[in-house]
Amino acid sequence: MKRILIVSGLSGAGKSTAIRILEDLGFFCIDNLPPTLLNDFMAVVMSSSMENVALVLDVRSAQFGDLTSAVKKLLQSYGESISVLFLEASKEELIRRFSVTRRKHPLEGKLSLSEAIEIEKKMLEEIRNMSLVIDTTEMDIQMLRERISGLLSIEKTFLIRLRSFGFKYGLPPDTDFLLDVRFMANPYYRSELAPLDGRDERVKQFFENQNDVAEYIECAAKMIHIAAMGYKKVGRAGMTVSVGCTGGRHRSVYVVERLAEKLANEFGIEVEHRDVNK
Repeated sequence: MKRILIVSGLSGAGKSTAIRILEDLGFFCIDNLPPTLLNDFMAVVMSSSMENVALVLDVRSAQFGDLTSAVKKLLQSYGESISVLFLEASKEELIRRFSVTRRKHPLEGKLSLSEAIEIEKKMLEEIRNMSLVIDTTEMDIQMLRERISGLLSIEKTFLIRLRSFGFKYGLPPDTDFLLDVRFMANPYYRSELAPLDGRDERVKQFFENQNDVAEYIECAAKMIHIAAMGYKKVGRAGMTVSVGCTGGRHRSVYVVERLAEKLANEFGIEVEHRDVNK
């Protein structure tokens, strides 16, 4: 089956790098195709021998037509053959990258860079909601390569990104569904467990001896399942579940690992322990 990947996202978030990665993975790539040419291009692709095709559609393309409507029509017309990948990064990181490269944001004009970034976010919000989202704020090229390769292997399965984090280090900005597990007993106050994390067998045993923890995880998995099915019905390709405790080392890590086990049979699962080594 043909695989068409639409690459979109914020300026400076790494779309050009993503396209180079996709070319290395064997994709035929086109940057900045006007939306008005999409139907003709797709007709050529579907009648050709090309198997893997990637298109960059972003705010530069928007000047040639309604970008959001064009993407929606492609998803409706070609369904299982098309995925949308959306790259983003924090405003602070985007500003830093533009400062380093000395390039101008495509919407900057008379606006400040900060204003241009905010306007672009609003313009692309609907497309983001249809997409598999990658936050590149703390990624290098190798990390991005691994993330894209992992997403491509998941095919069209609805993707649930499970992320543990510490509230003391801030809430992940791309969170769709938040679980606060600070109510759980904290192994940090047990000297033999404090240096370990939630993946260690001794920490697992600590939590498994608490009946309310198992019940909470069971209920959380059911809620996530309901939310995922709802998101899927409205055209979302995935969702991000952030699980937080104080430091992101014990409780949230354990819960994410257990949720991954429970949800893996029905959904694509991607696990990240953001703060486990801090």
